Amino acid sequence: MDPRPGASLGIVNMTQELTYLRAGAEPTWERVWRSGKDVTDSPEMWSPYERERRLSFEHRVRTYRADGLL
Repeated sequence: MDPRPGASLGIVNMTQELTYLRAGAEPTWERVWRSGKDVTDSPEMWSPYERERRLSFEHRVRTYRADGLL
């Protein structure tokens, strides 16, 4: 279910996110799920909100790597 139109992506807890990434896992809340199935590897199944959120996460991961945090 998508959030209401115009909803923001929220505040990112960088410390918690980096903990997951340093452990070699993605935070489960940044994966895309449909009917209990992980569809992160099927972008055609994402809603516009899920796409924006996922792309934002991927951008943060690239930034963490560029900054030497990962």
